[in-house]
Amino acid sequence: MTTQGHESHSQVRLLREQFLSKHLPELPGVRDIISASWRRALEHHIDADEPNPIFVTDRDEESLLVRSATPILDNLRAELAGHPVAILLTDADGLVVRRSSVDRALDSGLDRISLAPGYSYAEESIGTNGIGTTLECQEPVLVSGFEHFNSRLAAFECAGAPIHHPVRGHLVGVLDLTSWTGTPGPLLLTLARRTAKQIEEAMLGGLGARELALFRDYLASCQRGSGAILAVNEDVVMVNNHARELYDVADRAALLTHSADVAGATKRVTVLADLPSGVVARLEYRPVYSGSVLAGGVFRVKNQAAAPRAAGTDLHLPGVVGTSPAWRQACAAAQASFSGGNWLMLTGERGTGKAALAQAVARHHAPRGQLIVQDCSGVDDYEAWAGALADEVAGGTAPAVVLRHADSPGTEGMRRLTDVFTSWQGTSLGRAPAWVAVTLSDTSRYPDAAGWLMPFFAHTVEVPPLRHRIEDVRRLVPYLLARHAKSPDLALSDACLRQLMRLPWTGNVRQLDRVLAEVSRRHRSGTIEVTDLPAECRTTARRQLTQLESIERDAIVRSLAAHHGNKERAAADLGMSRATIYRKIRAFGIVPSQ
Repeated sequence: MTTQGHESHSQVRLLREQFLSKHLPELPGVRDIISASWRRALEHHIDADEPNPIFVTDRDEESLLVRSATPILDNLRAELAGHPVAILLTDADGLVVRRSSVDRALDSGLDRISLAPGYSYAEESIGTNGIGTTLECQEPVLVSGFEHFNSRLAAFECAGAPIHHPVRGHLVGVLDLTSWTGTPGPLLLTLARRTAKQIEEAMLGGLGARELALFRDYLASCQRGSGAILAVNEDVVMVNNHARELYDVADRAALLTHSADVAGATKRVTVLADLPSGVVARLEYRPVYSGSVLAGGVFRVKNQAAAPRAAGTDLHLPGVVGTSPAWRQACAAAQASFSGGNWLMLTGERGTGKAALAQAVARHHAPRGQLIVQDCSGVDDYEAWAGALADEVAGGTAPAVVLRHADSPGTEGMRRLTDVFTSWQGTSLGRAPAWVAVTLSDTSRYPDAAGWLMPFFAHTVEVPPLRHRIEDVRRLVPYLLARHAKSPDLALSDACLRQLMRLPWTGNVRQLDRVLAEVSRRHRSGTIEVTDLPAECRTTARRQLTQLESIERDAIVRSLAAHHGNKERAAADLGMSRATIYRKIRAFGIVPSQ
């Protein structure tokens, strides 16, 4: 435990000023833990006079930490009634998720320095303080008066105690007690340590109740009948012997990947999963509750015979690959549109392959026919553009037409486009296209586009995002890699392929294609390992990172690679502490070098 030394408030103030003016490596009279924190603040270029903490909007207020801590902190607040002490709870990144106090003057003082929910008090954001320094040292820390790096914080006494996950042991947050300078700091620190321990015990109790409820339901499911059973939550995975006997390691990994996507659902869900072995598995999910808290879910897994593939499904369409049920369904619906002579509207996220699917269908059904592909976005003169398109179709022999980004024109452009559609549908086949397909994004800048286009298109097909057909990555990777590789023997290792299948692929197939193109430029031949992937693929973070976070993540990945996975050297190279780089690695889900 680190406590306040005997230096007076004025003495520490003078020592701080001396440090800031001379940047001395050693400063007798200042505790080592404080002087080390001051040096880190200088490295992070923290302002010594004006606090500027980072504000984050998407803090997690429903986590196990918050749920477990709430009743304990409510009791503590009642015990401290009449005392000017604020109770703060943060996550593992120093982001304040809860603050409570009964003293209005203290609340106003904390508001002035933005020590409030949503603000980060990590050291790299604010310098030496009870929250950030506790995170860096991962031990209880008291920071008093001018021991704070920022002079605006000198009016406060802050005692922080780390909170660890009771099962996995990693740091999940900090319990901080803050009051005015002059409050007996050691008492605050003792109370903070005791409260943090109570929160850890409450978390363990909550985990125990959840896991017990999940385990009981899992046992009951195993006893009710034979077959493969999985039980999953964020901390536990249980697999019965039938599952181990029926599915190999690769298939079990695929089953767990699919189960993770729905394990947080509050209602029953059934999903189909194409496994690496070729088996189509049916996962029947049932949520399990511990009281009113979702404890996880139990999956009953059954093999399901794959539906007979009609001629011309995904494996026979030129230029596209995939065998997942969602992809096959989209392919079949698109082909039915062409066979029936109905114009087709393809919707879905950007990069899913909507235009590629439309062109594949046209080439498959009319391999010798003319295919016109045009982009509706970025056109300056839609009148001239629409006229040129009509002339090109009229000069051909009943071509197929694929129009990308048909939702991008504004009102004037849409009017010109629909005039062309009207003329095509009212003229003879010789002057009209044999088939028309348009693609629309799910985030159109022109929300009225669908209303303009719907009267002309009898069929609408939604192309699934890559994360909903992640098993297709196994077939997409060699296909896309062959388009960029200079040598036919360039391939991905099994570990590298598994890493790609863990990613959310927010940019879909287009993002995967870009990643493989980048890798193939750096590697002419041989086997591509996880460490050869770009930084964006070396993490497993679930949420979308901000641009600043992406830059920071990429820098950490590059430094780790340069130092062969040595975290201490990478931290020194980046000018951050070892505790910070460990925390960032966990937060960004960075995959360590093998």
